[in-house]
Amino acid sequence: MENYKKDELIYEELKLPIFVNNSPAVSLTVHEGSEGSDSSVLVLPFSDAAKAAVLSGCSFLNIGDTRCGKSQLMRDIHENYFGGDVDNGGKSTWNVARNDFSSDAYFMTINQDGVGEGKGMLSEARVPVERRIKSLCNIVDEVNLAIPEVQVEFFGMAESRHKGLTLGDKGYNLFMASCNLNRINGDFAGTSQINRALLNRFGVTFDFDFFRKTDEDDDILASRGAVDGVQLRDISEKIINAYQEISRKASQKDPFIDAYIRFLSSGLEYCDKDKDKRKKKIWPAKCGSCNFPANNLCSMIKQSNTGTTQTLKRFAHGLDFLAHLKQGNEISIEPLDLIAESFKFTTYHGNLNSSMTLSDYSGEDQEQMRDSLTKLKDSAGLVRTYMDGAIYNACEGNAETRVIRIGDATNPDLCIEMPYSDSAKAELDLANQELKMKKKKQASYQIFDPFDRQACEDFAKKTGLRIDWFPSYIKSVADFYRTQPKTQD
Repeated sequence: MENYKKDELIYEELKLPIFVNNSPAVSLTVHEGSEGSDSSVLVLPFSDAAKAAVLSGCSFLNIGDTRCGKSQLMRDIHENYFGGDVDNGGKSTWNVARNDFSSDAYFMTINQDGVGEGKGMLSEARVPVERRIKSLCNIVDEVNLAIPEVQVEFFGMAESRHKGLTLGDKGYNLFMASCNLNRINGDFAGTSQINRALLNRFGVTFDFDFFRKTDEDDDILASRGAVDGVQLRDISEKIINAYQEISRKASQKDPFIDAYIRFLSSGLEYCDKDKDKRKKKIWPAKCGSCNFPANNLCSMIKQSNTGTTQTLKRFAHGLDFLAHLKQGNEISIEPLDLIAESFKFTTYHGNLNSSMTLSDYSGEDQEQMRDSLTKLKDSAGLVRTYMDGAIYNACEGNAETRVIRIGDATNPDLCIEMPYSDSAKAELDLANQELKMKKKKQASYQIFDPFDRQACEDFAKKTGLRIDWFPSYIKSVADFYRTQPKTQD
């Protein structure tokens, strides 16, 4: 990925004044050096995942038991990133959910100059509360204290709008909420269950019970003692600058990121028991009686919808931005890691097999997501080299998925493989002609396609993942880059 400008924002400015959680949450393979030859694993703590959500404008829901830090994280962001409440001069709002909440009463008011005899209908005197409309961040604590019917009132905050009015400023609007989770039955506990439609409007979810504070975090908090409060601080302009850069990158075509996102949509769609080999509404009802050898992954999780994958791309770029902010620009990060680690925080979007969550994971959704992603990354790794080679070719305008394997085909470990091209084949043939003329042993090679129909069927049978979408994807990438003007090096 290209370097980030960062617009003067530095990582230290994102330090949260009270909230602490250094639980390892995101693992990214990082390449350093001019050729990217030095590789290492960068582990980001849980608090960094939340910072990435803020920078990328991804609305998030904090879930977990009481007194685990859900509200404190939101309070720190509210006061230390956005300067506190808009009604007191800040750029954020804070509400505790209640059954009498009305979004219209909150965002609208009566213009008293428009009230009175001969001044028209009262409804015409209703005007927006501009400071709340332009608030950059809207927070609802303990959202499931309100009944599901009232939680509908928060839809507008989650969608950044109120009755045709756009919430936020300069394109930025963040929604955060918290709720308690009942670990016994995997549902959301409080006064009420959480409205499923509202839940699906959150870009990511942060599970505070799974990513719980470390012992060292507890030591830090204990050494501080009681904290009465913090000085308000507003770094929202820098956050908006970061958001705009992240959004710009997320809106652009990124052949590698886009390909691995397809694993989460088209790839996870496979179902061997369906006549069309697709997961449909009945999933996972047939999984229990399925004897498919690779059903371990395909029965654990289903594909993501378009809305989720779009948000994932922006959040992935947010993680990338934060990693560059923390480590410097002289790094590159594996796209598959960015996508998989982003997907980790969509656990409660309804993608998991809930029956398996209870039977195999005792209601621990995040553990099931972790294991699903491990299997997904292992399976993708089987064809990753071939995918990357084909994508590089497609970026040059060549729609080609074939591979040239040079050496003894019976011993692939001693072979050299390269993406197919007519010029590469011609060079091999020419070299063999010269060797033949010198009566020397010629180099043996074979041309094969790891994404032909049979290879795709074999891969699905082995892993429970579809890759038959990849050839058409490569064609679309090549078609796109053929229409782009050539850049000068």
